[in-house]
Amino acid sequence: MKQRAAKRPADERKREILESAQAVFAAEGYANAGAEDVARAAGVAPSAIYRHFPSKRDLYLAALRDAGPRLQAIWNGTAATSGDPLEAAWKVGLDYYDHVQTRAPYASLWFQALGDVSDPEVREVIAGNYTGIVGLLERQLATGQAAGVVRDDIDARIAAWHFMAIGLTFDLVHHLGLDDELNREKVEAWGRLYLDSIRAKEVSG
Repeated sequence: MKQRAAKRPADERKREILESAQAVFAAEGYANAGAEDVARAAGVAPSAIYRHFPSKRDLYLAALRDAGPRLQAIWNGTAATSGDPLEAAWKVGLDYYDHVQTRAPYASLWFQALGDVSDPEVREVIAGNYTGIVGLLERQLATGQAAGVVRDDIDARIAAWHFMAIGLTFDLVHHLGLDDELNREKVEAWGRLYLDSIRAKEVSG
């Protein structure tokens, strides 16, 4: 008699549903994606979703909450490979551009969710995700100021938001299908302009 395949643990199934939801919502947006689409992507019955998430909105909020720390972890890992804060900013910026180009869901999900911020809970989650990344960048830049490689006459948080604005432009250009406007060569040139704007003069050149 053929044995039935062992059931996956509940936490593993929930993780698969959550990751599938991130991909589906990133591609389709909240309004256009249904729980059935997520279930199909996860390879489960729609009823399995509701065992873990009471509604599509709850699933959406969980997907947004999960995406922020995961993207921050990716950026933290990238920054940790360099002891130079300017080099870390360079690597994070290029990694983000590559991330957008590969259509990985985390950044796209955030960008799509900007259209849903009339919902106070969505706005709170997205604001937390963005300020979390800004805080990460601010700490990197403050470290650079302490080391004398980043200008000490600039506000590190403003410089971090400037960096985020560049990243949002990557998202915008990509979602508009205008990737040729910012190919990698142009992105690297823009990155050098940003770094030159924050680099301490005594170490420039």
